[in-house]
Amino acid sequence: MKRKFSRLTRKQESKSIKLAFFYGFLTFLLALGVVFFGIPLLIKLAVFLGNVRSSSLPVETQDQVPPSPPIFTTNFEATSSSRMTLAGYAEPGSSVLISLNGLQKEEIVADSEGLFKTEMNLSQGANKIEAMAKDQAGNESAPSNQLEITFDNEPPELELTFPEEERATVHEEKINLTGNTEPEATLSINEKLVIIGREGNFEYPISLKEGDNEISLNVEDRAGNKTEKMVTINYSP
Repeated sequence: MKRKFSRLTRKQESKSIKLAFFYGFLTFLLALGVVFFGIPLLIKLAVFLGNVRSSSLPVETQDQVPPSPPIFTTNFEATSSSRMTLAGYAEPGSSVLISLNGLQKEEIVADSEGLFKTEMNLSQGANKIEAMAKDQAGNESAPSNQLEITFDNEPPELELTFPEEERATVHEEKINLTGNTEPEATLSINEKLVIIGREGNFEYPISLKEGDNEISLNVEDRAGNKTEKMVTINYSP
């Protein structure tokens, strides 16, 4: 009985050893499979999941909204200088295309706050300036409001119709000084402002003292050009 039990025990031990060897060999094969097949498969799976995630994100659409038209901050209408500073605001980072009398002259980029500034050469007479903004997506704005600046470096005319000469003799104590100058100019006689008519004509009453009376006339046009004249009127009763 004891011998039979020993043979049975040895048979079970032999079977256990075979099973252990089999499972060990199977574990080795599984490890090789992970090394040669498992990692590439994991990479492919990660790429697949990434593609699935990106496809679930919102689709980026191209900017098709045009920027607002530029706005000029330069606010004068006439100048006696042929070179001027032009400034304004546009969409930050946009390209500002500036045209002078219908021809494109410059292209500058607005800074991070939208400010743009440049120097421009003007032609004698009226200069019509426009600007258009173009953003980074290529959208173009509508034209800006037109800015018209007159370049005029000629002194304004100042003509007296009475008295006609720069020295005259009169026999009246009160006279009307009359003449013509540029419309929209500023005229002062003896440092007092005088109203100028639509065609540039003016009339100014003066009370004279006996003897010589010196009268100063100063006129300044919109561009800042000036003309001065001195008249002497002798009042002889």
